Amino acid sequence: MRVAYYERLGAARDVLHLADMEQPQVGPGEVCVRVHASGINPSDVKRRGGATITAMPYPRVIPHQDGAGVIEAVGAGVAPTRVGEPVWIYEAQIGRAFGTAAEWVVLPSAKAVRLPPGTDMLAGACLGVPAMTAHRCVFADGAVTGQTMLVTGGAGAVGLYAIQWATWGGAQVIATVSSPEKAAVARQAGADHVVNYRTEDVVQRVHALTAGQGVDRIVEVEFAGNLATNACILKTNGVLAS
Repeated sequence: MRVAYYERLGAARDVLHLADMEQPQVGPGEVCVRVHASGINPSDVKRRGGATITAMPYPRVIPHQDGAGVIEAVGAGVAPTRVGEPVWIYEAQIGRAFGTAAEWVVLPSAKAVRLPPGTDMLAGACLGVPAMTAHRCVFADGAVTGQTMLVTGGAGAVGLYAIQWATWGGAQVIATVSSPEKAAVARQAGADHVVNYRTEDVVQRVHALTAGQGVDRIVEVEFAGNLATNACILKTNGVLAS
């Protein structure tokens, strides 16, 4: 199978290589997925670049946690009916050397989730880290029905999913963005109000939108950078999920 791999930490252009390797063998409780799309996250990039680790965890690493594809083989203990099932993948490289930057990947059956009908592989490959992170930030401590929520970076991957989750959950959503183009993306995702933090005072605008009450919950992608602003707009006993 064709793979992308690295054997030392560093910039992509310096350490990433393409090669042919043997297709991985499926073990008990595992599935082998033919990868149609591989999702790249900031954590994958930081790890490969040496920002979050200082030494190679394995002699050779095939990166990427997320992806989507079709199950082609199953191990002992996995229902044979899963063969042929389209799936989205998460945490493919947690505790393992080989992730989804390859034509095939082997991983625990539970981490290959049936892809809903009508969802294409590219969308499926984007579900893992960003969609699950957003879901946790929105719903970690219960329902958000009737709440007013601020989502920072509303056009980013996590922000975009957070807007959709919060809207689906019955919250009113205010999103911050940095350009008119990103404002359109956030609105399309379901944001009720959009604030351009480059051209508007976020504190003043949020207080105007909430009649001076502030927000019940903030989904934050830049904790330190936005802490001073958030302290001015979060209600007493509100939640900051970062």
